Parts: sequence; C-alpha cells; structure tokens
Amino acid sequence: MKILNDLRLKLDNPNWAVDPELALIDTILNQNPKLYEIVAEDINGLNQSSKLGRQDSPTVEQVVRAALYKEIKKLDYRELEYAQYDSRICGGFIKLEE
Repeated sequence: MKILNDLRLKLDNPNWAVDPELALIDTILNQNPKLYEIVAEDINGLNQSSKLGRQDSPTVEQVVRAALYKEIKKLDYRELEYAQYDSRICGGFIKLEE
C-alpha cells in the first residue's frame, strides 16, 4: 500500500496531477532503485572517456527515465530535447534539477 500512498501524495502536486501515468511510473521507479542496476553496465559501458564534447554525463537513472519519457510520449530525440527544457513535468520526471 506504500505505492498507493506515495502516488496519492504525488498527485496532490499540480504538475503531477496533469499526467497521472508519469506520476505512477515515477513512484514505481522511486520505490525500486534496483531496476537501474539491471541496465547500469550497458549504459556505463557506452560512456567512454573523451576530451571532446561535454565532460559531464547523465546518471543511469536520468538515461532510463529519459528513455521511458521518450517512449511514453512518442517523441523523437529533438522533441525530447525540447521537452526537457520546456516541460516542468518532463524535467521533474527525468530529474534534471539534481
């Protein structure tokens, strides 16, 4: 019942109330952090050291959440990039502010 209580609290926030599907997925991901361990090796294996480009990289959690958001909303990569800058719900779901 913890998931139900957490979801109710989340839906009290107006940003999450607009998109209850994302609120549910966010709650499930928050309660099951071991899910990220399943894909961590694959994601981290793609992160090769380079002196070119950005020196920071997203966390495994952010990569997984961005992929989920992209698929749920049926976005292409450009639309996902735009949503990350324009949408509070997207930024909150992907945890960009952390």
